[in-house]
Amino acid sequence: MDSFLVTYDLEPQVESIDRAVDLLLHEMTSGIQYYSARDGAVMDRVRDHVPFVDPSVCGEVVSVTHGAGGSYRVSLAFPASNLDSDVGGITNLWPIIAGEVFNFYFIKRARLLDVRLPPVFASHYRGPGFGIAGIRQKVGVASGPLFGAIIKPNLGLNPRQAASVAASLAEAGFDFIKDDEIAVNPSLCPLRERVSRVVEALGTAGGAGRRVLYMANVTSDFASLKDAAVIASDAGAGGFMLDPFCTGISSIDYLRRTFSLPIYCHRVGYGLSCLGSSYSVSYQLFSKLFRLLGADFSHVGGIWGGAEDARTKVARYLEVLRGGFEGPRIGETWPVVSGISTENMEDYYGFYGDDTLYLEHIDIYGGTEAARRKLAALKACVTAGAMRP
Repeated sequence: MDSFLVTYDLEPQVESIDRAVDLLLHEMTSGIQYYSARDGAVMDRVRDHVPFVDPSVCGEVVSVTHGAGGSYRVSLAFPASNLDSDVGGITNLWPIIAGEVFNFYFIKRARLLDVRLPPVFASHYRGPGFGIAGIRQKVGVASGPLFGAIIKPNLGLNPRQAASVAASLAEAGFDFIKDDEIAVNPSLCPLRERVSRVVEALGTAGGAGRRVLYMANVTSDFASLKDAAVIASDAGAGGFMLDPFCTGISSIDYLRRTFSLPIYCHRVGYGLSCLGSSYSVSYQLFSKLFRLLGADFSHVGGIWGGAEDARTKVARYLEVLRGGFEGPRIGETWPVVSGISTENMEDYYGFYGDDTLYLEHIDIYGGTEAARRKLAALKACVTAGAMRP
């Protein structure tokens, strides 16, 4: 309970699995030394050469079990006292657990599967500021799924046109609108004016007792993240959309602590970290960290025509976002799935369920009546899905 427990799938090369794991653990804690020789790299544990390595920093190998082919499931633990949540935090954890493991000569393949955080560390983070219950209260939808849509300025929308699209969506009955993940402050549709006009348009649309939640994209360099968030919040945005694979995941916690608005985490860029064949990180772990750091919404991906592997993976993400949480008691995070259509909505609803945000991004530019027809068709699919035996 007072250690970080890290789990990998590893396939060693050159060295035995026992030596590979031993070297990896020491690099994560007291360090290893290495130099080049005629026969290749030579590595040794620093603690075998330096007399003042304090035993309190050293970790332990918890388990090594043989997996498929030449892979092994490996769990390593190292002391909670090696990290400080206030100064360092998750960002300091990352080079320890997702650093050298991906470039050591003796590791052929590595996948970081999970990290169990010690309570003293995990309790530093606050989880979603609103969560499922708080967002339902904000939009005035007590039950059932939420339906949202995406504004894409890069299609050529200026702020007035973006506001017109938003008004149509609100009048059609959508609950949620977000900016596209690649559009923050383009010259055609600047952030401040876009948010101001969209918020103004939403103020005159919709119905009594409900409010459309608009999330503005504030993804920025860390030095300007606060500036972007202030622009969006001052202009009336209902929340922030963020690409944490681009800004760094600690940006979620920064927005959570600095502003009192919901946070939406896109997963653009996750493929680079999560889909590599030799070195990768489980998106299940990212989903857990997103929730812990404060995401009210988090993408989970589609189930792609019913492929069993995709369903299994996404089911794990749903459990991480909406299920029980190891460590601190925190709110639940809304899973987000895009790519919905009348062809897949019934099946998707049966899989993802009510506490899900479903995003439409194709048939929203044809005006209010077209958007209303599309939303009605999607809701009819939900009704059909709910009536399945």
